Amino acid sequence: MTIGLIGSAVLLIAAIGSVMVKNKEAETTKPANPQNPQAKIQQAQQLPPQPPADLAPAVYQANFKTLDGQTKKLADYSGKVVIVDLWATWCGPCRQEIPHLIEMAKTYKSKGVEVIGLTNENPATDSQKVKDFSKEFKINYPLGWADPSMQVGLMNGRNGIPQTIIIGRDGKVKKHFVGFSPIISPPQMKAALEEAIAAG
Repeated sequence: MTIGLIGSAVLLIAAIGSVMVKNKEAETTKPANPQNPQAKIQQAQQLPPQPPADLAPAVYQANFKTLDGQTKKLADYSGKVVIVDLWATWCGPCRQEIPHLIEMAKTYKSKGVEVIGLTNENPATDSQKVKDFSKEFKINYPLGWADPSMQVGLMNGRNGIPQTIIIGRDGKVKKHFVGFSPIISPPQMKAALEEAIAAG
């Protein structure tokens, strides 16, 4: 009986230890956002493409400032296939995604595709940081600032960044990607892009 009790105690300790390790892992994998604590937007884990939901007209017509000081809106790109990337310089998965967006901007430009990167950072305090980041990564597509209402409208109830939205020539959302996986995401995004191009 003593042996049975000792065995049960060992199993209980092992189970508690396992739970503690899992909890510790969950804590250490939580993304930190020390440079942008007011954003309350965390890095997103790779999720399957989300069912497309159309953008509200107010979001499609909303003005955003570009890094070079222009004022644009998504409606300006009507008739083109648009990849909108919600990102930030502090976001690790965003950094992994950007080289793929650079490649897509270069490869698909001649097919009427525009890539737009909209950061959730503060243009008043983070402008130089974003400019430096753009130079470091050799970003070849326009960057702009998504204000909080535009972020909410684009995210459409989904949390975390990066979020990548593929909009067809008709202004309808074709695919909405949340998070980024270097292995899974690029082929899924290219397939969705090819589909949007083919749809005309």
